[in-house]
Amino acid sequence: LSCVLSVSADSLHEEFSIGGCSDSDGEVMYSLDGEELWYADFTNKKGVEPQPSFIDHTSYEEGTYEQAEAQQQICKQNLKSGTQAMKDIPLEFDPPSSPIVYSRDNVELGEN
Repeated sequence: LSCVLSVSADSLHEEFSIGGCSDSDGEVMYSLDGEELWYADFTNKKGVEPQPSFIDHTSYEEGTYEQAEAQQQICKQNLKSGTQAMKDIPLEFDPPSSPIVYSRDNVELGEN
C-alpha cells in the first residue's frame, strides 16, 4: 500500500486530501472540515461530489478526475519500484547483547 496524506492547519478550516494505491485498487479524496467534498470513482471513471443537493457545494475543475487517474499511475509505478527495490533486502535480526534471565520469585539484592 502506498499513500500520500495532506493536511492544512494554518487557517480556520481543515483541508484534508488522501491519495493511495495498491496493486489492484486506489483512492483519491478531498475533504474540508471533516466533510468529503470530492472523490474519484475509478470503477465508473468519474469524479463524485457527494454533498447533498440542497447545499451550495464546492465544484471541482474539469480535469480533476483525469489528474486523479494520473496520480494513480504514478502511485502504482512508485509502489512497483519500491517493492522491487526492497525485495532483496535481508531482514536484520540483532541478537541481544547479553542473555536476559527473569526470576520466578521477587528477589532482593544482597539476600539469599
